[in-house]
Amino acid sequence: MNAEILGSTSDPYYGAPTIVLVFGSDPKKWGNSIQDGSLVLGNMMNAAYAIGLGSCWINREMQMFSTEEGKALMRKLGIPEELIQAGLTGIGALALGYPEGEPRPAKPRKENYYRIIK
Repeated sequence: MNAEILGSTSDPYYGAPTIVLVFGSDPKKWGNSIQDGSLVLGNMMNAAYAIGLGSCWINREMQMFSTEEGKALMRKLGIPEELIQAGLTGIGALALGYPEGEPRPAKPRKENYYRIIK
């Protein structure tokens, strides 16, 4: 479903052995749902790195789980019907696994690209 939304036939999860899905409350009912779920994803990425795992944030879960096919998958995953009916929203996913190699070094920062305001 994710690849279909992307308009691709490739694996948007990069063949990762583990996928973590993050859901949040209906953003219309809880205005911070997207921000809260995003913070969860970012913290999980930091934690994964700390224990030697590679991670990649995957988008399109919001579009995926808003469809009837996506809601059927939520049911198959055991998510309670009352949460689905209440507007549970896909925030994002993490593809997790052991990296094949060492991370590439960070690119040099752009000179004068930032400003310090005192």
